[in-house]
Amino acid sequence: MTTTLIILVITVALFIWGRVRADIVALTALAALLVLGILTPAEALAGFSSPIVIMMIGLFVGGGAIMQTGLAKLTGNKLMALSRGNETITFLLVMLVTSFIGAFVSNTGTVALMMPIIMSIAAGSGMQSSRFLMPLAFAGSLGGMLTLIGTPPNLVIDEVLTEGGYQPLAFFSFFPVGIIVIAIGIIGIALILSLSTGIQDYIDRVQEDTLSSYPISIEAETMDMSSMVTSLMGAKAESEETEHEDGRVYSSTIMCIATSCLAAALLPPSTRMASRWISWAKP
Repeated sequence: MTTTLIILVITVALFIWGRVRADIVALTALAALLVLGILTPAEALAGFSSPIVIMMIGLFVGGGAIMQTGLAKLTGNKLMALSRGNETITFLLVMLVTSFIGAFVSNTGTVALMMPIIMSIAAGSGMQSSRFLMPLAFAGSLGGMLTLIGTPPNLVIDEVLTEGGYQPLAFFSFFPVGIIVIAIGIIGIALILSLSTGIQDYIDRVQEDTLSSYPISIEAETMDMSSMVTSLMGAKAESEETEHEDGRVYSSTIMCIATSCLAAALLPPSTRMASRWISWAKP
């Protein structure tokens, strides 16, 4: 048990770190469990024969085929024609279509199918794809609540009820609750997107007002470059001449001070005292 927990913690840490590919981490963890004898070969390979795993693989292959054959672009063009470049209408169409597909396909498969279409719509309309990817994920999850096969937990619940002696669920048993949840989700996400758009527009207006309060003089841009260069060269020459004269004055002053100090140090004390009386006696 302790070994299993250690392997699990290390695997989760590597998933969070993200520097190593997820498939390599998962297969390494599986191999470690198999080598240590925690899992038997049949148990280790049981997941690869799961119908859900095979379905996921097939859906990703189907998503790549949709992108490569141009079907994603065609569907995106149809949605763009219906939305007429309006981001709100595009958002509603994406949510509704994704929810409908998610009712019959798993969440991961729905995202794999719709992501190429979303990227095609964003590239064709000039919209930001990031504003549709998160609603796409939510719509895929919400759509799974419409039918029995929409999401694996629904199947698990049906299996548990059947094993407990209860009547099994029908195909659309989740539909009344699912349609309400989808409506609430669409409204909530639409409000969040509208709020974010309003905040971004306000920031853009503030930046424009700030820049407009500091106008740039056109005369400075149209000034003759030759006169500017001449003025700069003249100013530089005057500055160098002034620095040269100041340097000569500073040098003379320093020499005088150094000579006085040297003379004072070499003269005897009596001579220095007489010099002081003479200097004081001068009018």
